[in-house]
Amino acid sequence: MKKSLFTIIFLLSVNLGFSQDDNYKNLLTEYLNSQGTIQTFDATFAQMVNMFGAKLDEEKFNELKTEMISSLIDKMLPVYKNHFSESDLKAAILMYNTPIGKKISEKTILIAQESMQVSMDWGMEIGQKMQGLIK
Repeated sequence: MKKSLFTIIFLLSVNLGFSQDDNYKNLLTEYLNSQGTIQTFDATFAQMVNMFGAKLDEEKFNELKTEMISSLIDKMLPVYKNHFSESDLKAAILMYNTPIGKKISEKTILIAQESMQVSMDWGMEIGQKMQGLIK
């Protein structure tokens, strides 16, 4: 009787652990989608396929993309879990679904692209100053 009770409790706790992880993964996916990260993953994946010269029909491309993005989210899950609770993700999703949140999501990629050259120029400037101090 004790073994049966222990087994049932163990199975329930394992099942609850999986459902919590599934719930967190769903929230994380929604969060990443709301902030535009999934779209960035999509674009990055398409660039990688082109870089490797892979010739995939649309169905195989979408199947592989879905699998790879899901795999990346699985790998990122523990990182996000260390920093954000489920309630944090829910709050962020709500924020990204507001007009300003949508604007931030849309503009972040553009700002990052435009800032890249500014950052490179700044790095060169610092490098030159450091060389001047070393001499």
